Amino acid sequence: MMYATIVLNWISQLSIPGVGACVLVLFVVIFLLYAVLHSHKQSMELRKNNLYLQELISSCKQKLVKIDELEKLIPELQKIARLDHDVNTPLCVITMSLGRAKKLGQQSSDELLLNNVKDITDAVARIGEIMQAVRVLKTHP
Repeated sequence: MMYATIVLNWISQLSIPGVGACVLVLFVVIFLLYAVLHSHKQSMELRKNNLYLQELISSCKQKLVKIDELEKLIPELQKIARLDHDVNTPLCVITMSLGRAKKLGQQSSDELLLNNVKDITDAVARIGEIMQAVRVLKTHP
């Protein structure tokens, strides 16, 4: 506003007829161009910020979906934790019994019993491998 007053005072001091009006029109045009450019710059910045916010919202929505999926897994993981314990306890009993059966088979030279002990030992080892995978799944879903 102060610049406009200065320009108007300067224009009124000019003695050439019509020049004052031309300078005034030129001043108004320059001011309007500045206002339009400034407005355009702000508009572009708002569009850029809006796009960023839309991407951020989309990312948050995807993360919420992932959280919902993980929350649905919690009861299943709790079942796996119980399964781990429920299988390992009898597996320990079987393993200890196999030691006694193997000793008995060796003492009595019972080849059939020793073969059965070996088959059961292999099966127990396989179950142990499966339970190890379950433990990994339990800690890293």
